[in-house]
Amino acid sequence: MKLTILKLGGSVITRKHEDKPEVVRKALKRLAGEIAEALACRKMRLIVVHGAGPYGHVPAKKYAIDRGLKTHDQVKGMAETHRMMEALNAEVVGALIDAQVNAIAYQPSAGGILEDKLLVSFPLESVERLLTLGLVPVMYGDVLPDLKTGLNILSGDHLVPYLAEKMAADRVILATSHNGVFDRDPDEKGAVKFDVINEEIVGELMRRRTKGTDVTGGIGRKVRELTALTKHGVKSEIISGMEPGYLKRALLGETGIGTRIE
Repeated sequence: MKLTILKLGGSVITRKHEDKPEVVRKALKRLAGEIAEALACRKMRLIVVHGAGPYGHVPAKKYAIDRGLKTHDQVKGMAETHRMMEALNAEVVGALIDAQVNAIAYQPSAGGILEDKLLVSFPLESVERLLTLGLVPVMYGDVLPDLKTGLNILSGDHLVPYLAEKMAADRVILATSHNGVFDRDPDEKGAVKFDVINEEIVGELMRRRTKGTDVTGGIGRKVRELTALTKHGVKSEIISGMEPGYLKRALLGETGIGTRIE
């Protein structure tokens, strides 16, 4: 069966813009329901990766985890950041199981290793085994050992394309707070959505700031890594996770809902 990798953005399932480590349970419940409905209609292998929102970004910024190991206090910061991400992961897994999805938590720091912020080792065989059993692994951005910097952040936006490339995914879907990528801040008057993104647009997006605390690059990094993924034949689409029904439609194979990256 074809493999789909879904990223649930932290801006959708948490109060990211307010820097509050709080789950938006109504949105999470709806998204879990749409995932369940799609799986009931279409056979697919599915991996879910969820964003960190304030659960991960706020403590990671407090302890400067993204700068690598400089002080012993950052080891405490690694533990605290991971604890917060486990709490959020439990919420996501719980919502999926309540919706009758056979979800299982998958902790990236248990086997993943970074080198200068890039993922160089990850236990893919165990992920494949879980998928073969019919389970839906639910992963997240985490704090990992780093061969060069001591410790660092594995962003969910880096984990998604890594998995998609290594596991030959058929499609990547990102559910975010807006229906695609726009030529400016999407909340600004007159903002125009890009139907398709290519490498020419990535540079401008890399300079755009993200609302709320974000230590992993925001929309720019998302698009840059997904654009690189197209060289391996994997297409992606960024859609709104706020609009009811959009996620189910995307999981069932519909394209052109948001912004395509191909």
